[in-house]
Amino acid sequence: MSDYVAGPTKHVASAGPSAEQPAGRLYARLWRWHLLAALLVIPFVLWQSTTGTIYLWAEWGMDQAHPELRFVQPGAATVPPSVQLAAALEAAPKEFSAKLTGGHGHGGGGAHDHGAMTEQGGPPVQEIILSDDPRRSTQVMMLNESGLPYPIFVDPYSGRVLGSLTGSQWLPGLTKALHGGWPLGKPGSWLLELADGWAIFMILSGLYLWWPRQRGFLAALWPRFDRGARMAVRDLHAIVAVLFSAVFLFFLISALPWTAFWGGEVLSRVQAALNQKSTAGFSPGGASARQMEAAQKPIDDLVAEARARGISQALSVRLAPWPGAPLYVSNRNGPPSADRVILGNPKTGEVTRDALRADQPLIPRMVGFGIHVHQGDFGLWNLWMNTAFASSLVWLTVTGVASWWMRRPRGGLGIPRKVELRRPRALIATATVMCLLLPIFGASVLLLLGLERLLVRRVKPA
Repeated sequence: MSDYVAGPTKHVASAGPSAEQPAGRLYARLWRWHLLAALLVIPFVLWQSTTGTIYLWAEWGMDQAHPELRFVQPGAATVPPSVQLAAALEAAPKEFSAKLTGGHGHGGGGAHDHGAMTEQGGPPVQEIILSDDPRRSTQVMMLNESGLPYPIFVDPYSGRVLGSLTGSQWLPGLTKALHGGWPLGKPGSWLLELADGWAIFMILSGLYLWWPRQRGFLAALWPRFDRGARMAVRDLHAIVAVLFSAVFLFFLISALPWTAFWGGEVLSRVQAALNQKSTAGFSPGGASARQMEAAQKPIDDLVAEARARGISQALSVRLAPWPGAPLYVSNRNGPPSADRVILGNPKTGEVTRDALRADQPLIPRMVGFGIHVHQGDFGLWNLWMNTAFASSLVWLTVTGVASWWMRRPRGGLGIPRKVELRRPRALIATATVMCLLLPIFGASVLLLLGLERLLVRRVKPA
């Protein structure tokens, strides 16, 4: 977001403090790290923007591509969920040799599914989705040997299987998995978390680089088209970043609870220490066909009880694969304020807990709100807002690369040289807090500082 022109031995500043002053040296140092961070963040931004946008509209896309599977002719009454489940299990592959590792969600209840333990006898069942729309089919979500979900569609009025899609055909599951680091598993999630931390750094450092020092705040929000193409592109990059900065920070921070390390290890321990665990628990699904068959009548009883208690939205029925896990029934749509989870005994169908959103501690409520915003659950405006947000990230990538290319010196990369300066206490405090709150980001900062010092020592002075 700066307008430094970097040469091999000096910086020429046209839109910031003098490089000869302490403020100018800090400006140059932050711009150096801002540019270096982009090398890591740009691939992450393009990947997450693309997979996230496709995920937002994937359900609508499936309606257009496969109406014969997604829609049914409404009848007088539906058959019990257990009958629909039995039909889906009968149509599922009988051989399943994959050994997937069990994934445990954190207390916030927003982690991605990381796989499931299973037994021989068919693929595990991730969830049963019972629609509140009389025109829609029931979806029995299975997991394939790669850990991707795929649906088997059942007519809820006749119990007849309509067909199925593979994991690669089912875009809602595929794009969500890719967005969360699949197929690399936890290492993929760690990489996303690393890029998330550096993206937060880019926003904070970019705000400092953009902050107007020689003209008014409002004037700085208007591109300077009269100063040449280089300045216009630079301003178009910086202004969009500033205008969307609060939204960027919200999405980046609220995405952290979904990660394997920060969400699964750090946040879960913080919640336990502060007594902020979700009272609803979390079920990643993935129970074997044998476990689901044993729970057929309890599933019917628990679904009937959920309807009797006033849950009118579509229902998700899950059963975790480990012994003693409860049946887990929750609403899938409707206003987030209506979030509700009913836990039941998988042997008797008896309700063991009925948890409303208002009953949850503060941290799980905040995590749940972030998940709803990410998924576009607040309605069509939320879907379009998220799409605009993803498009703005692509815009920043294109204009950022173009701005760098236009101002780089001929034959060079244009990365500012390292300058020595006494770091302000505020900068040290901010960096320390970020490194402590985001351990993977902090480890990468220490690694880069070490490598930078090692390389500087090896370079002979001119």
